[in-house]
Amino acid sequence: MATRARIALELKDGSFISSYQHWDGYPGGLGYILIDHWTNYNKVKEAIELGDASKWAYTVGSKIDFDDRNAKDYDIQNVYYGRDRGEKDVGYHKHLNGVVLLDEAFKCGEEYLYVLKDVSKKADEEKFEWFYVDENEPETIKPLFEVAVQDHIDMLKRVLEMKKKGQFFG
Repeated sequence: MATRARIALELKDGSFISSYQHWDGYPGGLGYILIDHWTNYNKVKEAIELGDASKWAYTVGSKIDFDDRNAKDYDIQNVYYGRDRGEKDVGYHKHLNGVVLLDEAFKCGEEYLYVLKDVSKKADEEKFEWFYVDENEPETIKPLFEVAVQDHIDMLKRVLEMKKKGQFFG
């Protein structure tokens, strides 16, 4: 079962771009990957502009066989519906402002919205931070870092416990 998410970037003019992401969209999955590997504005912009994705990983990557999970670099790169599977009408979305983004964020079954924002207080400085919104509390935007790290740790603990019981094969 998928945990769907939308990944957004606040652009320098105050508008936003976003794209859909299908698998592992919970904070300890996609959220952790975002805080660990996706803090560069240009890298995030490039990734979102490639449109809707099956999954985000550690790099944008290059065209790959969408269905070949054994393909070189499949586990470390993003996999896109347009670039990698040739689907149409799966491009990124533009949003006039944060209000419009939030209004449109949960209309395609997404459970989480992740937003990279510039939080610097100085005009000549950039400092980016990830925030998230849960579909159950769509009016509350929260910092992602602590919840993503804790959720990821909890997930790893569950995997270790399952492995000890012989319930995990990986």
